Amino acid sequence: MPAPRKKNKKSSVFSHEFIITNHGDIVSCVCMLFMVGLLFKATQKVASVFVGPQHNITRYNNDTGEVEATHYAVGKKDICTIFFYSLAWIVIHAIIQEYILDKINRKFHLSKTKISRFNNLGGHIPFYFASAAWGADIILKESLLPKLSNLWHGYPHIEMTFMVKFYFLLQIAYWIHCFPELYFLKAKKEDLVPRINMYLQYLVILIPAYMCNFTRLALVCFVIHYCVECLFNAIKIMNYMGKTETSKNTLVIIWALFYIAARIAVIILSIVTIWIGLPKQDSSDRYDIVPNFNKKPLRYKNCLALYIV
Repeated sequence: MPAPRKKNKKSSVFSHEFIITNHGDIVSCVCMLFMVGLLFKATQKVASVFVGPQHNITRYNNDTGEVEATHYAVGKKDICTIFFYSLAWIVIHAIIQEYILDKINRKFHLSKTKISRFNNLGGHIPFYFASAAWGADIILKESLLPKLSNLWHGYPHIEMTFMVKFYFLLQIAYWIHCFPELYFLKAKKEDLVPRINMYLQYLVILIPAYMCNFTRLALVCFVIHYCVECLFNAIKIMNYMGKTETSKNTLVIIWALFYIAARIAVIILSIVTIWIGLPKQDSSDRYDIVPNFNKKPLRYKNCLALYIV
């Protein structure tokens, strides 16, 4: 008589396993609630605070009454927008994980330790690449380079274009979403501290730069940094996929050269902007509108933070 078949245990709803397995679907449903809220007048005002950038400053033509330009400032409602896009990043991460990274894992039969680290690196690469490309496009459109004086001219930069504000909101939201991803991806205990430190380092630079109106310098520095990080993560992934030592060593040398050049570029830009450029804007009339973050002690702290990171 054959032995009775064991019934497969199904994860109960809202158990850890159920949430981890279906977190992408669960969070996407929450995001859809905000999107649906935009369709109805009763909820449109509340939903728009989460979905779209807030604190817009619209300028009109005195003669025609038409809108000349719409810019954006920093404000409390940005917290709501960051919250929504943190959820959106979780959904995007889940899609990349399921349709790209999991397939690669099955193809190369990686060990459990390598799978955890591969998923972490693979999740960051699309973000690094997209952030570098989009940031470079903004730099060109805003004409921040090659004329370095544009990085500090007119400080404090209270008003931002839509793209600049949206870029920084997405950046902050991305690194915040990485904290719950540690749970969803079942990160190893030995990997928790290094990853949390890395996420905090990004936020410690991004949030003050955004709130203190140093967006121009931060944008250029992060574009340079993301280019190097994208290459570095790609090399690590190639290592996990079993590429030859010769090709790996060549790429490591290329990355090392790019890394040194990028760090030198960031240090030079920081010194020129913070030590030379910003002191010239010390007597701006705009300091009556916003707090003055262009003080000598704060400039010292900004430089020190950039050097440490």
